[in-house]
Amino acid sequence: MKPKVLKQNFSVKLFVLASLANFILLATLLVFSKVYFGSNIKVDSKENNIHYSASQDPLITKVPTLKDLLDGPIINNLDPNIGSDEAQVVIVIFSDFECQYCHSQEKVLAQVLANYEDKVRLIWKDYPSSDPDSKSFKAAVAGRCAGEQGKFWSFHDLLFASRDLDGSMFIKLAQELGLKEKTFSKCLEDIEIYKLIYDNIIEAQALDINGVPFIYVGKQEVLGEISYEELKRMVEAELKKN
Repeated sequence: MKPKVLKQNFSVKLFVLASLANFILLATLLVFSKVYFGSNIKVDSKENNIHYSASQDPLITKVPTLKDLLDGPIINNLDPNIGSDEAQVVIVIFSDFECQYCHSQEKVLAQVLANYEDKVRLIWKDYPSSDPDSKSFKAAVAGRCAGEQGKFWSFHDLLFASRDLDGSMFIKLAQELGLKEKTFSKCLEDIEIYKLIYDNIIEAQALDINGVPFIYVGKQEVLGEISYEELKRMVEAELKKN
């Protein structure tokens, strides 16, 4: 029986030594992790998980944001546009139907379009209030819905002329333009139209646009209302590049 006791004592001592060694190794790893990763280690107390922040670790490639990717407005056919697709100069305006300065700017843009005909293409970007219940946002939706029936620019002109952004006015303007009233009314609640407008808002924010009207003429950009002569000078500068 005596050798058996000695064997048990030896096993107990071996277990204690192994446990101590594991503890020391774990403590060393924790200290190393703290030194190496620093503030990149985050513990979720609810799920008791450890997360490593990629944004602070220089060894992990940063995922580019929209702001990182954009060096100018997005040019596509999802936004209302007028003029030739082959135009030498593209003008992009971020605007809001509730903005009085935007209203004045439209007259200047119309004059440029008339005088430069096929040389200029104009693209409209909505930048209303982000509140979907605001008159500003609802007017943007109404404009897009008129565009669904091929009447954006006509509706756009009537909206700026009336300066009344009440919901009942949208229906009156739709009737005036001969739009299909039921289709138009249904469109006013269409989430896909809302998404188009929010896409414009997100784009504007990524471009650091903090006011309207905001105009791009090629790579040139200007915030606020500008005169016909100023806009003409910008157009001419772009034409000389082509």
